[in-house]
Amino acid sequence: MERHYTIAIIGGGATGVCLANKIVEALPVGLSTATVSLALIDARGCIGGAAYAPDVASNLMNTTCGAVDRAFGGEFGILDWARDNPAKWQPYVGEGQLDTTTYLPRPVVGSYLSDLVQHATHKAAERGMRLEVITDEVVDITPPDAADGNYVVRTKSGKVEVRYVYLALGHLDRAKTEAYQDHDRYYHQPYPITRLTREIPKESSVGVIGTRLSAIDVVLGLVGQGHTGKIHCVSRGGRLPAVRGDQGRYEFMHLERDELVKKLVHAKAKLRLVDVAAMLGTEIEHAAGRPVDLGAIMSEDLPPVEYYEREIALAKGKARPWQTVLYATNRNIDLLWHHLEEEDKQILASQWLNDWLTYRASIPRENAERILALLRSGQLTVRGGVTRFWFDAATGNFRASFDDGSRLDCQHLVAATGSASRIEDADSPLMRNLLSNGLVVPHRFGGVDCVFETGQVVSRPGVVAGEPRMFALGPLTSGVYFFTTALEIVERQAVQRTRDLAFLLGDEWLELPETDAWVDAKQSEAPATDSTPTMPPDRGPDLLAHAVRGEQAQLIDFEQLRLLNDQIDRDAFEAADATGSN
Repeated sequence: MERHYTIAIIGGGATGVCLANKIVEALPVGLSTATVSLALIDARGCIGGAAYAPDVASNLMNTTCGAVDRAFGGEFGILDWARDNPAKWQPYVGEGQLDTTTYLPRPVVGSYLSDLVQHATHKAAERGMRLEVITDEVVDITPPDAADGNYVVRTKSGKVEVRYVYLALGHLDRAKTEAYQDHDRYYHQPYPITRLTREIPKESSVGVIGTRLSAIDVVLGLVGQGHTGKIHCVSRGGRLPAVRGDQGRYEFMHLERDELVKKLVHAKAKLRLVDVAAMLGTEIEHAAGRPVDLGAIMSEDLPPVEYYEREIALAKGKARPWQTVLYATNRNIDLLWHHLEEEDKQILASQWLNDWLTYRASIPRENAERILALLRSGQLTVRGGVTRFWFDAATGNFRASFDDGSRLDCQHLVAATGSASRIEDADSPLMRNLLSNGLVVPHRFGGVDCVFETGQVVSRPGVVAGEPRMFALGPLTSGVYFFTTALEIVERQAVQRTRDLAFLLGDEWLELPETDAWVDAKQSEAPATDSTPTMPPDRGPDLLAHAVRGEQAQLIDFEQLRLLNDQIDRDAFEAADATGSN
């Protein structure tokens, strides 16, 4: 296989599908994009990645159907899809209709994403572009040379030449580092849960490393398929995720994005952690309409049964103001993190990250009620303070030791600790090769290093001839950006990458030898008295045609190209534009 494309998107999960669809929907149609072709490459095809692949129905999203619709929406939203395709979701959810408040099983979202790719493929053809899905594993990328400037994306079965590369790899599995991880009764990756339910005897004891979202999926998936043996969830902190109350959109008093841009970006200000905590505290009190005790929210000292009894009672049929505020930070958490002082970033990443994830990544009340029933029955235990795991050949069991000197034995062990936070620790041939050839470098807080404003991947000096055209988005950027898994954040990154791509394609087009002659010809065709740009009929805004038909001040439509990004003073620009047009 040897093919040529304009753009390669590597990763067919939610992040890659979102970007492909945004490019097809929003990239301006015209001369600069007339020959655009996209390759969406994934080893398993576009079935939603590991998070949304076909699996058990108990794997619920921890966000509502409305949030999914807002993230992917556009012309092919999930609510419209559900109305037209009941057979694809009713086996998981049952009869009735989905609405914005429904917590969907993740396999349903995967089915939707697969159909969204098909929609985007047809839409691309209508707009004069080409989108193809390549089911293959990318193992390496060769840096561009000065001769043609193309990257070579190498897969197991061939290679693809492209001008632009977008890394949308999602969550990367951790590499194995311990001897016990090679045992055939150890599961290094909990998904698909159906594999666990098929291979683990129903009466056996199971240890689960982790107590957050993936661990909840393991427990409910096993029990939902008839597991009767004991299940023990263990972690260092022993903290179960919070329970999600009813959600509404919260409008910040002081933390909305435009306000933060003025305070932080234009003033080039730095934040301290205490400043962020104070701002969030003020917003929570505003949302609640009263003073709020942080200790009352955290409830750290409660044992698991009492903790979930309390959480479920607080979440039942009501909003939880602190949750509403925390979820609203999706709109600006990248700015808060970027402008935080370095030493405070260190503190947040090392000491407070687990607390953030516990309360920010909450679970639906219906799943919490199932977990509470299992805790009460004694089939499930949740413990903190774990220090070590190993396989004891004498007993034939896995063992866990705890900081109080106690031990726990189990016949099967499942790791549900999430993805590799550092790319150096990932079990990924592609990432190992990219690190080796210098196309990517690790960020000090995890993920790949990239430019905050654009997502342009930072390479080792001298590796790329000219300006790099490799970009990253989603969980792979978790060091440059603090929280990258929420669909709203992925969608915002995809929109920004698409708008930047429009500018990059236009800039390349303007450099072509034949462009000057084309511009001269088009400008000579324009009536001397008419300086109003005209648009190609029924083809969308061609930014370059717009530019050459207008006055010099109209050469670039900054609003459409997203050049008015967070580091540019929008008010100052608009004032200057108004002055220039008078």
